[in-house]
Amino acid sequence: MGESRFAELKEREKEARKQIVVESTLALFAKKPFYEVGMREVADEAGISPATIYRYFPSQEELFHEAFIQDISSASKEFKTMVLKDKPASIEEFAIKFVDHLIENESTFQMMTYLMIMDDLANPVMGKFDSVTKIFFDLFEQLLVRHGVKNANARLLSYSFIASLAGILMTFRNYPLKNKKAIKDHIFKVVKVTASLYSAKLISE
Repeated sequence: MGESRFAELKEREKEARKQIVVESTLALFAKKPFYEVGMREVADEAGISPATIYRYFPSQEELFHEAFIQDISSASKEFKTMVLKDKPASIEEFAIKFVDHLIENESTFQMMTYLMIMDDLANPVMGKFDSVTKIFFDLFEQLLVRHGVKNANARLLSYSFIASLAGILMTFRNYPLKNKKAIKDHIFKVVKVTASLYSAKLISE
């Protein structure tokens, strides 16, 4: 019994240290693109040696994937609230929130696109990524249904919509305008036009 409790405590301590490494990685992602962040920087941010990180994450790739997945999973809670509240958010509000999160979290968006195009990811990493993307497909499907879209159409439309938003951001994030605000405003204009095409009134007719 005592050994079991001791092992449980050691496992909790291990998970706590692992989480510190992930949070340190996310703190660095907030300051610079993920591809400019190195393991030594993460170690310095966490206050540990680089060798210690590898006790918890076998590679830099696995650490960065875990950080990305936690970031998106955390953000999804706010989107869930938007969908499930008494008066659900509009399709446009959901779209703007989704795109704004990716604009304001550049490394999250970069990591997301990286995971989308890579075809040699380890199965556990790909499985976790699939489960995270499924969260947003599910949420937008629920939103469409709450706005009157028939269940038979909602899933396919959710795939189309989320993919469209990612495509808009990829297309215009480096648009040749005078500053970042102008680029963001332009992206939002395109997003709003796209959202209007998915309105329940048009889809259900």
